[in-house]
Formats: sequence, structure tokens, C-alpha cells
Amino acid sequence: MSVGLPAYNTLVVVGGVAAVGLAAGIVGSLALLRKRPLVADAAAHCTLAGAALAVLVTGRRDLPALLTGALAAALAGLAALVLLRRFTRTRDDAATALVIGVGFGVGLALESGMTARGVAGAAGLENFLLGHAAALTARDAGLVAAVSAAVVAVVALGLKEATLVAFDPDFAAASGWPVALVDQAVVVLVAVMAVAGLPAAGAVLVTALVIIPPVAARQWTDRVAPLVIVSGAIGLVAAVAGVAASAVAPRVADRLGLAPPRGLATGPLVVLAATAILAVSVVVGRLRRRRGADHG
Repeated sequence: MSVGLPAYNTLVVVGGVAAVGLAAGIVGSLALLRKRPLVADAAAHCTLAGAALAVLVTGRRDLPALLTGALAAALAGLAALVLLRRFTRTRDDAATALVIGVGFGVGLALESGMTARGVAGAAGLENFLLGHAAALTARDAGLVAAVSAAVVAVVALGLKEATLVAFDPDFAAASGWPVALVDQAVVVLVAVMAVAGLPAAGAVLVTALVIIPPVAARQWTDRVAPLVIVSGAIGLVAAVAGVAASAVAPRVADRLGLAPPRGLATGPLVVLAATAILAVSVVVGRLRRRRGADHG
């Protein structure tokens, strides 16, 4: 059954969300290798506070300003995480949970307070919680796509160094590689993608775009380069599938004479698509390892 050609707005959303899915999967593979996947969660949960502060400063809800504020807050949250680890006896998991809780609490307090007081531009900030991909304009989609492309380019240029640091940081340090700088670069890239993914998935779900694709890709390969490529491909496919499901479901329901489904937000559907790919990948990975053991 044909449901017609995609509307222009759908193509815009597909382009923006697909770029984010691709780049988030690629960056997520580095975070997974370096055992830093929850860095994305800490960064994402601080972004709402930064977006709210950007509205207070500028008085308007402009995506570039919102993402700039969100990135500043994400980096501040990660800096707090580093300080907690270095100068206190707090364990990594506890420090991460602390940053997530405090950062998200500050963001919710600012957002709800601004909305209650009728601050100009505050209306709609709650969309940063679960994303609002359908509202992406061509300018917005171009912005997140450009950021995603820049991140992918940085990963391509530094993949060798990031891989060496991930697998043998002591050898990398002894060989003169700037281990701390490479680590910081990976963390910053994760934070950038957590912010770039906000319009697509929101602060609550954007971490899934960074974590699920590399976990799924790990089931298919044991080598770094294929892992990065497959992870990016999974993020891309999940993004396109989520946007397509969100756009097509109401049309299909209308053709069938059913009540059109409401509330099919793109971000959750992208995450569900990635989760479905992960489930298939886990099954395939178990079969692959079993066959390897039998041949061994």
C-alpha cells in the first residue's frame, strides 16, 4: 500500500536525525572502547540547565543559542565529574550519578520556574526532555548535520590515537602520546553529540543514541575499524527507521480508516529501533561465538 511521497518537512527531519544517529554511533564506539559510555548520560542531563540559562540571557528560544548553552552546561558538568573523581574519595559511578542528579534537578527547576513566571522564550523548553524532531527547520537540520559531520571528521583523523589510548594507555604514554589530551577529546566529542542529539531525542533519551549502536556493533565484530563503521551504520538506520515510523504511522492509520495514533514522538521511536537492532545483534553475536567455539 502506498502512503505517498515523503513531505519536505519529513525529509528535513530525516536528514538532521540521520546525521546525528551516524555521528553518535561513531563517537559512542570510542566511548565504549575507553569505558566512558556514561559520560554521555552525565553530559546530557546537564543540558537542560544550559538551555534554560541561554533563554534567560538571550530572551528567545533560538536553536543555536540553546545548543551553545547546553554545550557549556554539559562541559561544566563533565568538569565537575573530573573534579569529584580527582579531589574526593567518590567512586566513578557515584560521581556520575551525582552529576546526573544535580544537573538534571537544576535544569528542571530553572525550566519550571521560568515557565511559571512567563519568561519570554521559556515556553517549549520541556521539549528538550524528550526531543521535538518534527519541529526541526531546514536551518536547524543543517546545523546539527554540520556539527555531526565535523565530529565524524575529527574521529576519522584521530582514530589511530584514540584506539591506542583505549587499548594500552600505559604504552601510549611511554611512547609520548598525549593520553590525557586524547581522553579529554573523546569526552568532549561525546558531550558535543549529546548536545547535537537534543532536538532528536531530548536530554532523557539522547544517551541511548551514543550507547546502543556501539553495543550492538560489538556483537558483530571484534576489530576497531569495523566496529566504528557498523556502529555508525546502526545509528543511521535506527534514526531513519524512527523518523519513518513516526511519519508513516498516521498515514497508514488514515488509509485503513483507523484513528490516527497520537504522541508518536520521533526520539523514542529512534531509540526503540536501535533497541530492536541490538536484540537481533545479540542473537547473531551468540550464534557467531558458538560457531567460533565449535570450529575452535
